[in-house]
Amino acid sequence: MEDFLAEPITLQMSARIWAGIDAEADNAVSLAAVDGDERTLCIAQAIREAGWDQVPWMNGNWPPMDQVISIRLTRAQWRFAADEARKSIVVCEELNDEESARLARDALAVIEPATV
Repeated sequence: MEDFLAEPITLQMSARIWAGIDAEADNAVSLAAVDGDERTLCIAQAIREAGWDQVPWMNGNWPPMDQVISIRLTRAQWRFAADEARKSIVVCEELNDEESARLARDALAVIEPATV
């Protein structure tokens, strides 16, 4: 099972979807630091760092939001990102933030088929 979860998977998505995943990981890092949840902190920070290394930055800025990019994470990291997106949907719907909820659903649509 460990090998299965450590398997690297490359997914393609718009920079906008990745920006949402990165933001969710950033939120997870912040909450984990306050809660002392070292495991979550490590996974979320590793996801963010992988993105920093792989996003095709343009003069230090994000690429255009509609640009398709490829991000490679482990299956476990993608599953973590999917879990964070699911949590986000609930919160966003409670706040009537349909745009953010849709972005999280879009992330799930990319992640879930590749990580089952």
